[in-house]
Amino acid sequence: MTSAIASPTPAPIHDIVGPLWIFPYPLWVIVTVALAGLALLGLVFWLTRRKRALAPQTPRQRALAALEELRGGVSESDSYGFGVKVSDCLRTYIHDQHGLDAITRTSLEFLEALRDHPAFSSGEKAALSEFLESVDLLKYARLPAAADDLRSLLSIGERLVKVESPDRAGALK
Repeated sequence: MTSAIASPTPAPIHDIVGPLWIFPYPLWVIVTVALAGLALLGLVFWLTRRKRALAPQTPRQRALAALEELRGGVSESDSYGFGVKVSDCLRTYIHDQHGLDAITRTSLEFLEALRDHPAFSSGEKAALSEFLESVDLLKYARLPAAADDLRSLLSIGERLVKVESPDRAGALK
């Protein structure tokens, strides 16, 4: 007799798969954090690289800086150009500081308007007259000038800009 022994049924065969990696954060969280990090990095870069805004200069500071720049370029070969530049510096200063139309007027018109102006003492008016007369000779008559004459003209312009009150106007002479 043959006895049939029942063999146990084998278990179903499953493929062997490694462990599943499950990321704990959703994709939108990762993208948001990455964009926020880039924005923060960009802000830090912008704040460290941008130029600091300087306080605006006063008309006196601008004029003194321009006159100092001219001091380095004093040469007898271009007395006309020097006269134009030094005149523009002083006229722009007077226009910006005192509100007088010194830029578009001729020297005579400007001195005429300045005659009764309370912002300038008689010493300052005399120095301005001397300055404008010397500059006009350089600009319009195109007279040559020695380097010492140009430095003297520049010194008059600097003294006129540096004078802060009528009490100090006596220092001009």
